[in-house]
Amino acid sequence: MELAKFVLPAVGTFLSVCAFSFAVFQYWRKKQDEKMELFRKSMTEMVHNETEHRKEAEGRLRQRVEKLEDKMSQRFETRLSTIEGELKGMKSILKSISDWFINNKGGKQ
Repeated sequence: MELAKFVLPAVGTFLSVCAFSFAVFQYWRKKQDEKMELFRKSMTEMVHNETEHRKEAEGRLRQRVEKLEDKMSQRFETRLSTIEGELKGMKSILKSISDWFINNKGGKQ
């Protein structure tokens, strides 16, 4: 009987300590899960923000490239117009030189 008086409280104490430890472990695990979920959400938000930032940067870059293309094509068109004008202006000079050579060639024969 003496042994039963000692064993029953010891078993009860052991079970109480195990239940308390399990409760503490469950609380700790819940806190860890909450921290992990918060970490996942923050990482998802960071990735989303970075994605948005890169899309905006890509849009700005596209606008810059379009402006440069427009500017270059305008300059190229202007340059070609200038060259065309110069060639048209030289047409009469080249014609007169050509006529001179034709006229002088006939005189030397």
